[in-house]
Amino acid sequence: MTNLHNHEPFFLRTHSFVVRIWWESGLTQPDGRPLWRGYVQHAISGQSLVFQSLDQLLCFIQTHTGELEKTPPATRLSGRKEATPGKLNR
Repeated sequence: MTNLHNHEPFFLRTHSFVVRIWWESGLTQPDGRPLWRGYVQHAISGQSLVFQSLDQLLCFIQTHTGELEKTPPATRLSGRKEATPGKLNR
């Protein structure tokens, strides 16, 4: 079976989002960890969401992209190195 995504123009498979995250100073989660919040906006439609979890962020993105496939990092990044926490890959 042919994967139709391989035959679509690049711009039809591409989505842009603006994502901001911030720490809510003075607020903590029940376990004492800092409370982080975020804002995401779909660049083309202007739809936006204030989120409190990565699951909420992912759900919003998937409303525009469809369900994201779980692929190995090497495939997903097309040969680019994955970032290691605390290090910048060049």
